[in-house]
Amino acid sequence: MTSDQLQWAAIAAALALGIGLLVYDLRSKKVETTEKADVKLKIEELWHYPIKGLGGIRIESGKIGPQGFEHDRTFCLEKIHRDPETKEIIVYETMYSGFNLQMVLFKQKIEEGKEGKTITITRVGPENANPERLTWTGSEHQIRIPLRPQVSDLKKIHLDLHGSATDAHDMGEEVADWFTKYLGFETHLVYIGNNSRVVLGSGAPNGTMAQAKRSPYTAPLRRLLPTPLAPQPETITFQDIGQYLVVTKESNDEVSSRLAEGLEMDITKFRPNIIVSGSPAPYDEDYWSQVVFPGDIKMEFGGTCWRCQAITVDYKTGKKAEGDEGMVWKKLAADRRVDKGWKYGPVFGKYSYTAKKDYGKKIRAGDEVRLTRRVKERPVFDWPLSKAVIQAFS
Repeated sequence: MTSDQLQWAAIAAALALGIGLLVYDLRSKKVETTEKADVKLKIEELWHYPIKGLGGIRIESGKIGPQGFEHDRTFCLEKIHRDPETKEIIVYETMYSGFNLQMVLFKQKIEEGKEGKTITITRVGPENANPERLTWTGSEHQIRIPLRPQVSDLKKIHLDLHGSATDAHDMGEEVADWFTKYLGFETHLVYIGNNSRVVLGSGAPNGTMAQAKRSPYTAPLRRLLPTPLAPQPETITFQDIGQYLVVTKESNDEVSSRLAEGLEMDITKFRPNIIVSGSPAPYDEDYWSQVVFPGDIKMEFGGTCWRCQAITVDYKTGKKAEGDEGMVWKKLAADRRVDKGWKYGPVFGKYSYTAKKDYGKKIRAGDEVRLTRRVKERPVFDWPLSKAVIQAFS
């Protein structure tokens, strides 16, 4: 047999293997773990967060991209640690709103001008006499950056968020100095550009662990598939561990019922991408497996979202809220530590993912959504985290 014949034989074998695996999975996929559903939901609000941890932007429609909504969390803030002797940067420490509550005292707005789209960032703390003015005015309490910076002149760095690493680009000293003067420690803004992070654990449909759980007998054979035939793992930008976070009005109403009379939980403190109403019961989303949006956009669900102290923040002070609003994490922890893989705190909301076939399509506020599939048991968090990360978030 000639080398060409051997090559074609190998290709044919790979195709046969790929088709065989696909047929096997289609016959056995989640038969024992999922059940059909038919519930009508409504999209109440959509949100995205170009700069991770800062005040979010409510949007009327969200364009689907490879890592979730376009522009979502493509920037993040980094606390800088320098060598005391050489003064060289030795650590970029990613800032999270749960540890740095004062991040909510910065709001962001996307604007379009002669130089294209920019993000106007406004400090809305007590220093600013006009904190509601979020459009660009040239105020000392504002700075603006390109929505899509040119990275050729930016310093390239490497970051690791929860064990999933990526290259990124430091936005430079001018932006760093502006954030530093408010935060009280050296802070740099970084941009992910065209890079991304891989979703770890079994929370995303195409991840290695998810495939192994779904089809344990065929998973080892998948490693033999050529790259074009192998499902590509889901990726994210600077989101914590999933492309989208979906929450329900019904679950938020239940949280409000735990607060003192006259108080309501601000659902935006959960930092959702998609808020829906019509859930059959509070926390029913724990068991959601798939919803379908208009245009046959299918969204698959992964794990639940474990919560940090960000939900206790007072938006006016950037500190922990007084009274019951500052106790909401503790109130939820009483009976919402329901993820067997994360015993350290309560969960609220669920992460989800869209497929490549839907890139470029839009999800719109006000649209009707159909819940089409449920799981019989709550997912178990299994993203591999270091002991240091677990200790920090627990």
